[in-house]
Amino acid sequence: MTKEGIHRGLILAEMLLLALPVSVICLFLGLVLLLTVGFPWGVEEVAIMLFVLIGTLGIVGLWNVAIAFLKWRECSLWWWRAACGGAGLVVVATLLVVPLSLGWEPAEWITVVALGILASPLLVPFIHLFYLQWKAR
Repeated sequence: MTKEGIHRGLILAEMLLLALPVSVICLFLGLVLLLTVGFPWGVEEVAIMLFVLIGTLGIVGLWNVAIAFLKWRECSLWWWRAACGGAGLVVVATLLVVPLSLGWEPAEWITVVALGILASPLLVPFIHLFYLQWKAR
């Protein structure tokens, strides 16, 4: 088995074992979160909606990049940017969890953004695909 075949097998395993369950959970929770946002929209509600939108685009972008890699075809730069935006949200959520765990009492929408840490397993296939893309250049 070649190195390329090993990487393809690892990406497939990462996407099925890590990304699939996390994607389903995060997309479901994002939909539930959007359904709870009421009118009139303030800054907090718009921040929550943008968080869900960028997170959803990040998940879809990661899946598009992974499928393109597995099908041996080139992926659009737009999907890479979407996946990077989603990864950035997970990093921000991770940074927000630290002060929350130390007892900080922020606004509700900051706590909602910190819940983006649930998507942290998606960083594993993202970093793997990013490494393979970077190595190919």
